[in-house]
Amino acid sequence: MHNRDYLLMLRILSAILDVFFPRTCPACGRLLEEHDAICEECLTRLDRTQQALYRDNVVETIFKGEQHFSYGGSWLWYQKGTYLQKMIHLAKFGRGNPLWLEQMGREAAKEWNEYGFFDGIDVIVPIPLHPKRLRIRGFNQSEAIVKGMSDVLNIPMDTDHLTREVNNKKQSQSSKVEREHLKEGLFKVNHPEEWYGKTIMLVDDIITTGSTFRAAMHAMKDVYNCKIVVFSLAKSK
Repeated sequence: MHNRDYLLMLRILSAILDVFFPRTCPACGRLLEEHDAICEECLTRLDRTQQALYRDNVVETIFKGEQHFSYGGSWLWYQKGTYLQKMIHLAKFGRGNPLWLEQMGREAAKEWNEYGFFDGIDVIVPIPLHPKRLRIRGFNQSEAIVKGMSDVLNIPMDTDHLTREVNNKKQSQSSKVEREHLKEGLFKVNHPEEWYGKTIMLVDDIITTGSTFRAAMHAMKDVYNCKIVVFSLAKSK
C-alpha cells in the first residue's frame, strides 16, 4: 500500500472511531477538536527554536559549504525524556498516530510562513525511507510532516525524484563515523533535469548530526543550478 493511501485510510478510520471513542490529547488527556491530534495548549508548550528569524543559525552552521545549500532551520528543540521525543518515537515505530505529524507540519508552516521562510520554494521533498522499511513501518514520518506543510503552503510535495537506495542501520545503532560514510550512494535522484533551476526544500523529522540531509544533498550534486533549503521538525540539543 502506498504511503499516501495508508494515511488516507488512517484518517478515515480515525473519523469513524471518533464517533464511538472521543479522541483525547496524548499529552494531557483533553478532548480534541475535530481535526486535531494534539490540543492547542500542548502545542504552545513545545520548545520553539525561533530559527526562522535569523540566518547563520545552528542548522545552517551544520550544512555551511555543502553544494547547492542555501539556508535552513528546525522548528523545535528536541530532547530525550520530553513529550516530543515520546511522540516522535511512537509515530516512527508504529505504536502511535502519524496524523499528529501532519498537524505539526501544518502548525510549523503557519508559524514560519509569516517570516517568509518558505518564499520562493518550488517543491517540498520528504526524506524517503527505503521501501523495505516503509513496508514495515507503514508510513514515512517525513512525508506525513510534508503533507501538513503542503496543505498550508500550497507548495507541491514530490515523492518521486528522490529515492532511498540503501536500507542502512538505524542511526541510533550507527557510530558517528559510520553515519558520515553512509552518504555515498544512500539516495538517488531520478530525472535530475526536472529539478534544474528549482529551489527544493528537503524535510525530515529530526536533525542530529545532519548526515541524512548531507547524503540527500550529495545525491543532488548534479542537479544543475538548484538551491537546497533544509527544514526539520526538530533539532536535537
